[in-house]
Amino acid sequence: MEYVITTFCYGERYYHQCNRLINSFSNKDNKPPIIVVTDSIDSITKDNNVSIFDIREFNEQYSTYSDSYYTFDFSVKRYSLIASLKMGYNNIVLTDADAIMNEHSFSNENILKGFVKNSIQGQVTYDFNKEILSNSMLGKRFLEYEKHFNVLFDKNELKYMPEDCIQFINMDTDKFYSFLSVWDECIKIKIKNNLPNVPAGNIDEMCFSAFMNNITIGNNSNKTMNQLINLHDTWYR
Repeated sequence: MEYVITTFCYGERYYHQCNRLINSFSNKDNKPPIIVVTDSIDSITKDNNVSIFDIREFNEQYSTYSDSYYTFDFSVKRYSLIASLKMGYNNIVLTDADAIMNEHSFSNENILKGFVKNSIQGQVTYDFNKEILSNSMLGKRFLEYEKHFNVLFDKNELKYMPEDCIQFINMDTDKFYSFLSVWDECIKIKIKNNLPNVPAGNIDEMCFSAFMNNITIGNNSNKTMNQLINLHDTWYR
């Protein structure tokens, strides 16, 4: 398979959601590979297309966590990307655990249409420049990262910020590891400066890391749409 679907799963209600994602492909003949990084391997459904990694292989810190939406550090999903790279994938659909396959339109061919070389693409995107100008928390964090790295990006070029629910990511391997290194540094800045995780406490990190590595960011809704569907049933508790 030319791509992988990868997710992250921590806490009881999220095990259920992740297993729902896996089971949504149960009747499909050509199942895509799915990678799950979790704190409880035994809680995840086993299938021949599913690879499961214990978060302790990457970072012990995330074996204990707050599973509240408002305090959970969603940047843990970078380890799902690392797991995918370890298995040889550069086309990665990074999704929240509460997605399911769209049985009416899903195909591997449609998924592949969504990837753009060395880019992060999303079918739903925010106006990143607006977040900067409105001084939102997403904008504030981005400006803190600029200050730390002593860089200044043209804010008029910050047109897209892909929503973090479902992202299509393609990067050459060397760019991928450089991207992840900058993301790690952004997390240190966030902790040092006591910046909150919400709202969406990783997409600004991802976008900043992309800009630092000449990785484009865009909206791919004209290429592929709703191959996976999010069911936000208990995320807000």
